[in-house]
Amino acid sequence: MNLRDRATRVVVLRVLRDAVEAEYRAERRAVLHGLRAARAELALKSMRVTLPDDTPIATLTLIDPRPAVVVADEDAFTAWVAANHPGEVETLVQVRPAWKQEFLGRLARSGPDAGPVADPHTGEVIPGLAVSPAPEPRSFSLRPVPGGAERVARAWDTGEIDLRRLLALDGGETR
Repeated sequence: MNLRDRATRVVVLRVLRDAVEAEYRAERRAVLHGLRAARAELALKSMRVTLPDDTPIATLTLIDPRPAVVVADEDAFTAWVAANHPGEVETLVQVRPAWKQEFLGRLARSGPDAGPVADPHTGEVIPGLAVSPAPEPRSFSLRPVPGGAERVARAWDTGEIDLRRLLALDGGETR
């Protein structure tokens, strides 16, 4: 399979995945709503799922979450811990994360070399900073062209896309 074929395969699979995922999420929400209603009306917590010929294929069960303890007032809780468990309270000195992210981003946009990192305003070398070389690309973006998803769906409907060939599980040709 050449790169063009693989790229086409990626786009088609992405469109199909997105369509299936959207349908799955919508159906899952509808089933959850139905299970909640059945529980309220019939005290039903589980149900067996079958194919049209009554072959069982799954069981759906409502999962009852447990109550959780959360910190509703961080200051009040910290004061209580300090008074009752003083060894469990620590003082932290750090650079504000938002400022650090913005500052490092600004330095990166200035195109630093492999040498020491310097303040762009003063020229002073900033201790503790280094330039990390850019890694190899790990991904790519996929932006369907306007109408691309509709064209894929139309090709699917007309049989222009051969799903059996496209999704051959063993990677080989299908009959």
